[in-house]
Amino acid sequence: MHPIRLGLVGYGKIAQDQHVPAIHANPQFELVAVATLGAHCPDVQNFGSLTELLAKGPQVDAIAFCTPPQGRFALVQEALKAGKHVLVEKPPCSTLGEAMALIDEVERAGVSGLFAWHSRFAPGVLNARAWLEGRQLKQVRIEWKEQVRKWHPGQAWIWQAGGLGVFDPGINALSIVTDLLPDALFVDAAALSVPSNCQSPIAASLNLRGGQVPVTAELDFDHSVNELWRIELQSDDSVLRLDSGGAQVSLDGVAQKVSEEGEYPAMYRHFASLIAEGRSDLDLQPLRIVADSFFVGSKQTVAAFHE
Repeated sequence: MHPIRLGLVGYGKIAQDQHVPAIHANPQFELVAVATLGAHCPDVQNFGSLTELLAKGPQVDAIAFCTPPQGRFALVQEALKAGKHVLVEKPPCSTLGEAMALIDEVERAGVSGLFAWHSRFAPGVLNARAWLEGRQLKQVRIEWKEQVRKWHPGQAWIWQAGGLGVFDPGINALSIVTDLLPDALFVDAAALSVPSNCQSPIAASLNLRGGQVPVTAELDFDHSVNELWRIELQSDDSVLRLDSGGAQVSLDGVAQKVSEEGEYPAMYRHFASLIAEGRSDLDLQPLRIVADSFFVGSKQTVAAFHE
């Protein structure tokens, strides 16, 4: 079988750092075209829009979307109407309603779709799944703290309505926990800190529950020292901790061996499997939790954010 001919829409930081290397490393895919308004991707045909790519570019079987969530809905619709399989970076859309509509449109188009919660493919998540078998969780604690100026320099869309602010990284933690817990996760309370010159929060504290399991989350997008991407799962007999976004695992303080496959390579391997099997993976629970946090959360205005 020939490789899956892939088009990429959006060639910003996440596409350059993660998507393109993962695609090139996977023989199941061939990157044949990129639609971008910015820098061009080397060694591949570049186009100014998805419309131009579809009309004038080489034949593509699937399209990966790495644009900001605002305005992405119409782009994915365009690809689906053209009969292309779709991989959609997280969060899939700027509203829950748009994402729900895409699920229906993927089914009607008869193609495969993946809402790309990439952190679910972090190596340590496999360890956590295995550890959870036969165990009863008592509590889960999330600490997700990083410096936005380092990881999203100059990306103003994050602070606009629909950009999610601190939930842009925080949704990664939520995607892991919703994947691991057997019960749906619900928001009991949320406190959101919104800079005076922004429309999205820079920090958030959440109280959630998954069945009878309490889950707390502390999210910070202005954390300058000792970046922390940690999830701690406590059972009756032991504590498992995921660090570095799930790349590292410790059990009762003892480091554990994890898979050497990175999360984006694993995610693209999963996408190829979905296409081969005629299936889709379009979970919305992480985005729904963020939407619920905005819905029920108290909001406090804090100091203006400046680059």
